[in-house]
Amino acid sequence: MKRILLVGSVGCGKTTLLQRLRGADLDYAKTETIYTDGTVIDTPGEYLELPWFKHSLRMASFDADLVVLLASANVADTRFPPGFTTFFTPPSIGVVTKIDVASPDQVRTASAHLVLAGVTEVLEVSAVTGEGIEALTERIA
Repeated sequence: MKRILLVGSVGCGKTTLLQRLRGADLDYAKTETIYTDGTVIDTPGEYLELPWFKHSLRMASFDADLVVLLASANVADTRFPPGFTTFFTPPSIGVVTKIDVASPDQVRTASAHLVLAGVTEVLEVSAVTGEGIEALTERIA
């Protein structure tokens, strides 16, 4: 598996997705600092949302093979500025989360936000139902 960096807003489902990818029980846990293990770098949503932390995302990306931008389908706005992926050296993909609690229009909007941020590939997943997890697992393998 590639070493991935998870980047997304507070509550977008980064840690829950990580739990699903590992086959662990889904148990909400707030990520308060950068968490890293052998294959994943999980970042707090505040690192994206608060400008003075963004440099930490770039520094963390130096240890990653792939940056994964996450956008929750049930949130109408985005924290990713246009062209955000140019901030990173490794390639980036987008993942729309929480597709099980969103309408198709909401999923399309979240996907469009990720494309505007600069990703060329977007996957849609639900950590709760498991939909799309197999495709994501194959992509990051």
